[in-house]
Amino acid sequence: METTGHTGGSVPGGRPVPGPRGLVDVLLSLFGSFGRYFEAIGALAGEEAREAGALYLRLAIMLAAALFFAAFGYILLLLFAAFLIATIFHVAWIWILLVFTGLHFLVAVVCATHVKTHWRTPVFSATKSEISRDLNALSGGRNP
Repeated sequence: METTGHTGGSVPGGRPVPGPRGLVDVLLSLFGSFGRYFEAIGALAGEEAREAGALYLRLAIMLAAALFFAAFGYILLLLFAAFLIATIFHVAWIWILLVFTGLHFLVAVVCATHVKTHWRTPVFSATKSEISRDLNALSGGRNP
């Protein structure tokens, strides 16, 4: 069954085919279509953001648990090593733990010094210079 529209055109399924309209009608239809498109894209992005947020929250919780248990296991491993060394060399375990503590503080100082020396290292220098050249060219200056 075919249905005719107000311009005489028809399509199967009963929807009328719009005829020629004015420029204002076409522009309003175009902007309306853009609005519906961006609304649909925004809704899809919102849904995906919620799903991604839930996923990353679960992953963050699992990472925190893994770090907690790894740190706890590391402490137990150090205690085991201290008692093993104390048993083998007949030294008080507290002194071995003191040496372990000193070694850990030494590693922490080395890491902190490394971070301090590299903290001011410029990042994205190539991108920054490219953007500077582009801005200079747009403002009328010529930079080779």
